[in-house]
Order: sequence, then C-alpha cells, then structure tokens
Amino acid sequence: MSRREAAFTIASASGLAALLIPGVGLPAQRVAGTAPSHGLPIEDPDFNVKTLGRLQGDLSGKTVFSYSQGQVFGLVPGDGPPLADYGRLLFRVEACAVRVSRLRDDGALEERSRSWMFYRDPGNETYLDDFRNPYTGEAVPVPTFRGGVTGGVTTVNGPEVRASFPMESTIFGQPTLLDWQFIGDHVWISRHAFTRWKEGATGYHKTEMTLDSWICRAGDVADAKLTTIPGAHSWISQTEWQSWLKMRGRPGAMIWRIDGAKLDSMRELPEAFVARSEKLLPGKLSEPLSWL
Repeated sequence: MSRREAAFTIASASGLAALLIPGVGLPAQRVAGTAPSHGLPIEDPDFNVKTLGRLQGDLSGKTVFSYSQGQVFGLVPGDGPPLADYGRLLFRVEACAVRVSRLRDDGALEERSRSWMFYRDPGNETYLDDFRNPYTGEAVPVPTFRGGVTGGVTTVNGPEVRASFPMESTIFGQPTLLDWQFIGDHVWISRHAFTRWKEGATGYHKTEMTLDSWICRAGDVADAKLTTIPGAHSWISQTEWQSWLKMRGRPGAMIWRIDGAKLDSMRELPEAFVARSEKLLPGKLSEPLSWL
C-alpha cells in the first residue's frame, strides 16, 4: 500500500476519497455525549463501525462510486506578509473512488476500493499536465494519482492498515467512535486523525491532519433496513508541501478541502472526468472489484 492509498484507507476519503481520494498518541475521536442523539447508540463502537460502512459504501455489497471536487491552498506564515503571499489557491482537484463493502462475521467492516485524482487549473479548470509553482517560479510535471486496489478493515478498535513503510496515526488502536452533532433531523458525523509516515521516495518523515465529515438525516441513520446512508461528504486536510512541488524545507503548509457524494453508477460521473480517466488510465473505471 502506498502512502496516499493508506491515507485514503485511514481517512476514508473519498475516497476520496478518495480519495483523495483521497486517501493520517492520543484518542482522535470525540463523542458529543451531551447532544441529543435521537436514540442512536453513538457511544457503541460496533454501531459506529456499521455506520461508517453505510456512509462510505453500501453494505449490501453493491459497487459504489464516490465522486468529489475540491480546492488546494498554499499557506505561508510570516510577520505581516501581503495577503497574496500568505494564501494562494494553487489548483483544484477532481477525484473518484470505487468501493465495495461488507461486514465480516466478527462485525468488522471490510472494503475494497480503487481511487483516482486529477489536478485542474484554478481559473479555467483545464486538466494540468504541468504546473508553474508560484512560490518558486519553477514549472514541474503534475503527477496523476492512481490508487491500486486497496483492502481496508475497520474494527471496533480502529482500522487495520498494512503499509510497506513506517506509519503511525492517532486512530490506530483506539475505539472506533465518530463525532456526532445534531441539528433537528440533520446529523453531522466526522472523524479526525493525525498521521506521520516515512515517505519512500525521499526518506523524509511527513505529517498531516485529516478530517472526514458526512451530513445526512438522523432518520436514515436510524433506519436499519438501509444498507447505505444517503448524504454528502467532505474531506479537509492540512499537509506539508507535496514532494512534487520541490519545496522541501520551506515554511508553510497546504490546506485541502474536497466535497462529494456517492453515485449509483459510472454513468453519473461527469463526462470530462470519464474522458480524462479513459485517456490516462484506460479501462480502470469499469474494471470490477473483487474480494479475491
């Protein structure tokens, strides 16, 4: 598993998140114990695992497409720098995660997923093959993120992640308890993690913070007959500079915000995204996932 695949597995991104996707101590989750819970057992890790599976995918085993769009900003601290130097919208991103999900006999959530992410110009939104870094003035090639088939397992004691590099996260070895906030029949469900890993390409240790959030109806969460919960999701992350920007050692950070929703089939994906996927990764969108 690559670092970005592991991040998507931990943060559920979107698959993005997918994805991004996209896609990660101390206990990372907090339960809003004093908030009205609509009778939901929000302090039960087993219930939280099942809810996570229904938010991210479909526990019937149906293949789900999660499509997301977002923005990526650069932030450079300083003693009163011009605002144009402090924060910049660097590029937009577009991502898709294809996922199948099921509950094991022991109650753990098991998933198989595949993810893609493309970068777009923040102005005209054309797909980027190269990017002129405004901080360095250097033109650099833009990588196409492609996550191979990834297998993830989430238990009542957190995710089980197998990575080929050193990695630690605040959600490892902790009860799976999501953060719940209710307003009327709407519920915001989130999970955050702080993660450190050793990047294979450079040998450097890197850190990031990720926050996954879903908004849905409490009635849908309470409906045990629903194998998937309708709603929207977002992924926010604070990271160090990406390696391909060639900014190692410079002060500053990157802020990612990606929003999306689950789709029933590939036919619902935007035509431009499908065309880009077929051009760079032919056949991968329609390639089936399997449990083997």
